[in-house]
Formats: sequence, C-alpha cells, structure tokens
Amino acid sequence: MDSQELIGRFGEKIGISLSLEDGACAFEADGSLITINDLPEIGAIALSGDLGEPPPERLEALYRTLLEANHLFRETAGATISLDPDAGRFALCKSLPAALLDQDSFFGEVERFVNAVESWSRLIRDFRSAAAEAAANDGEDAASAPALGSGGFLSV
Repeated sequence: MDSQELIGRFGEKIGISLSLEDGACAFEADGSLITINDLPEIGAIALSGDLGEPPPERLEALYRTLLEANHLFRETAGATISLDPDAGRFALCKSLPAALLDQDSFFGEVERFVNAVESWSRLIRDFRSAAAEAAANDGEDAASAPALGSGGFLSV
C-alpha cells in the first residue's frame, strides 16, 4: 500500500476526507492541528503537530526541558520538538519510513503521535501559566515549571 492510500484510509477511519493537496493534508485532534506530509523523494510520511506558542518569560527553562526531552528521543515517542521559524510556534515532528508501514502500523503511529502532541501541548500551556503567575507576582518564582514524569512521559 502506498503513502497516499495509507493516508486516505486513515481519513476514512476517523471519518474525514484527507486529500493530499501539494503533498500534505491536515486534521484536528482534540484541539491540536496535525499535518501529514507525503515525502516520496525520501520514501517517508512526516507527521507534524502544533504545540503552541512559547511563553514570553522563562524561555531558557522551557528550552532546556524541550532539549533534554529531545535527546535520543527520550521523552518524545521517537519524534522531535522544534520551533517553526515561520509561525514562531513549537512543533512536534516525526518521520515514518513509508516502506515499513501497513494500515495497522500507520494508524498506531498516528495515534501515538496525537497522544504525544496532546501531552506536550499541555506541558507548554502549563509552563505558560506558571510563567504568567510568576510575572503577576512581580517576578517572584511561581511554582516550579511543569515537568515530565520520571522515566518518560509516554509509555509505548
């Protein structure tokens, strides 16, 4: 089964029409925008999820958390966290080798990816709230920054 057929069948499963325009399509899952890109030039399907805007305060602590989680995909379920230079928003991205995917494995990968996007979006929102609380307290340190659970935030 080729990439376009996998993506089309995934759309059928979730009850929406996913047509690849310019090699990409998008859907919303629990308030998060997920984009699927067909990358035939490298034989892959790439998943991208919007995680939200960086908070204006305490960026260094948040960046450190994100970089540590990225190390060897420690807490990202095999994906990477980045900053979209065009939108100025955080994104979670994962590349899947199309030749190794069948319908069940692709559906499972997308489900795990959506769960990871939801978890990271929540962590960034919580971080924004903690930063806003610290600013409201005239710079006093609010509750410590949200952190991931020990041993990773996802069990796959």
